[in-house]
Amino acid sequence: MIARNLFARLRPGTATATAAPAAAGPGRRATWQAWARAFDARAPRERMLLAAAGVAAAFMLADAVWLQPALRTWDHAQAQRKTQATQGAELASATLHAQIAQEQQRLRQQTTLDQTRLRVQDGERLMREFESTLVGPEQMLPLLEQMLARHGQVRVREMKPLGRADLLLPPGAAVPAPATNPPTTPAGQPPPTAQALAPAAAASAAGGGVALPGLYRHGVELTLEGSFADLMGYVAALEEMPQRMLWGGMSFRVEQHPRAVLTLRLYTLSTSRHWIAI
Repeated sequence: MIARNLFARLRPGTATATAAPAAAGPGRRATWQAWARAFDARAPRERMLLAAAGVAAAFMLADAVWLQPALRTWDHAQAQRKTQATQGAELASATLHAQIAQEQQRLRQQTTLDQTRLRVQDGERLMREFESTLVGPEQMLPLLEQMLARHGQVRVREMKPLGRADLLLPPGAAVPAPATNPPTTPAGQPPPTAQALAPAAAASAAGGGVALPGLYRHGVELTLEGSFADLMGYVAALEEMPQRMLWGGMSFRVEQHPRAVLTLRLYTLSTSRHWIAI
């Protein structure tokens, strides 16, 4: 209504007297009439400038009170939305990279585990094949006695065990003390093999209470006496056996010609922990 009255006053020939709003009180009506008379007293150009200034002031007030806060709120909401979208994309990318890296690590570990299992299986197969070519610990002494019976000129001066050594024992681990009465294999029964010890190995891996099967070296020191030819014939017969023994050392000395003394250190490998009983 104020703008309409202002533009009405801007038109030439318009009456200078304008009624105040009906709802206004006497004091407000007088103030309004005073402003109207002052506005009417100005030149048309000044009235146009004042009207334009009033409209501009009203627009600036509305812009400061409503438009600018709303625009800032909208900009802030847009910035937050973009930030959240960027953070969400970065989190999704990081999660994807972590999953890819975890899967690659799992595949590498699985490949390493499969290769290790294959190597262990190959090692066990080779160990069984090599063990089958050697004389077993329980067969070592009977075989030596049979060879001595075939070479009657060779006599046994001394025979003693060299103990058992675990070849797979980790460096620095304590070596278990030998038993005074080691277990023996019942007559007519073969010693336990690697296959028989496999369940114990699995139980040890699961609970840690059973010893894992290992590879043991059993040895015996044999001191013989006889002539040089008889002793060399005995050694040649040992070397020609289908099942072999590992040579650990040999010493030869002549005590009184033609009698000589030959000391042999013989070993065999086995997965059995049983000692050679003499």
